[in-house]
Amino acid sequence: MSRRKMSVTQLTLLTSLSMMGAGIIMLPAKFAEIGAISMLSWIVTALASGAVAYVFAQCGMLSKKLGGLGGFAEYAFGEPGAFIVNSAYAISLVFGNIAISLAAVSYGLSWFHLPFSSVFACIGCVLLLWIASLLTFRSPYITGRITGIFVWALLLPLITLVVVGGFWFDPALYAANWNPRQIPTLDAVSSGISMTFWAFLGLESACANAESVENPEKNVPKAVICATLLTAFIYIATTNLTAGLVPNAVILQSDAPFAVVYASLFGGTSGAVVSCLLWLGCAGSLVSWQFTMARVFASSAHAGFFPSIFGQMNKHDAAVKGLILLTGVQSLLCLLILSPSTFTIYEQFTDLAVFITLFAFVICMSGSFALATAECTSPKRRETIHTIATAAIVMLLGSLYCLNFDTMKIGTVLVCLSWVYYGILKGRPSANQ
Repeated sequence: MSRRKMSVTQLTLLTSLSMMGAGIIMLPAKFAEIGAISMLSWIVTALASGAVAYVFAQCGMLSKKLGGLGGFAEYAFGEPGAFIVNSAYAISLVFGNIAISLAAVSYGLSWFHLPFSSVFACIGCVLLLWIASLLTFRSPYITGRITGIFVWALLLPLITLVVVGGFWFDPALYAANWNPRQIPTLDAVSSGISMTFWAFLGLESACANAESVENPEKNVPKAVICATLLTAFIYIATTNLTAGLVPNAVILQSDAPFAVVYASLFGGTSGAVVSCLLWLGCAGSLVSWQFTMARVFASSAHAGFFPSIFGQMNKHDAAVKGLILLTGVQSLLCLLILSPSTFTIYEQFTDLAVFITLFAFVICMSGSFALATAECTSPKRRETIHTIATAAIVMLLGSLYCLNFDTMKIGTVLVCLSWVYYGILKGRPSANQ
């Protein structure tokens, strides 16, 4: 095995860590704001994510074009399609990674019983972003080993809860937590869509990191499917169990909901240990996200879309110069955390990342029709890809409709700005003119 490339196991763990690290630690508290009824949004999100994962897996096996997600769109939309997908996904990573950093810092301050302040949060986010970036400066193989360690900090307490939580599950408490505010079902589902899709963001990171793995035609699809199934099971099982173990009011008052669950079952020490492990997992997921961000910018630079500095690789096959520049930009954006409404900034960044990523997913799903027609020799397999891609598009568009309008406006402006950049890029004279 090449010491510069990831194995399929490492890519699967990186993808799982990307998904769970981004969303798991605060999911019970977010669900408690509405009630357990909001978990119905898992139905829409899990079906949509499963459909997207299947199509991505098939596209990964069939595509002959480089560029990760952009390569899928290129079959239908040509170079402009590849550009808009890669640029949209790149923008979402810049903002989404800051939100993950802020979540990790907030959780850490709570665990260490330190007072929360926007200044501490801003400084902590900047430091965490730089530490995560530094840990990716070696080869993809080394990054895969690092993330493979961090993912177990998440998996161990969550799997343990799934295995033993059922012994304490109280159906009456679950019923009381179901819809305490008497919110209409459709409103509850709509309210949970952004939250649950944020939790699933990362399933595409296997495709985005295709150039970093051995034998990507076979290993990327395996990583996408396995990571998505594992993550969906853990999300749905743990959040439903939590609703039957602890009252909504108690979860709402906590910055570390899983610690509260463990403390109620096994005592305060177990809660502290679980908090520490989940914090390590969340912070560690930032390593995989910063790595993915650097690779997306690098592959786009190799395609001629972004400045060449993002595509310059060191001797370990790491895009160090580009990542230093990107982390600097993220550090400047962290100044927004100094706003009095720090939690609002977190929600705006997560919603923005969700909107732009869903937009990129719709373009990729649309491109899969042309990709399957061009590369798939089996009519039955091609028809299956077309059918599932159609279902995915319907669910993705429905999810986009549920998002906050202010978020959609900001996201649309950013996507339009990327088109402006592309127009300027294509308007430059070539070297031989």
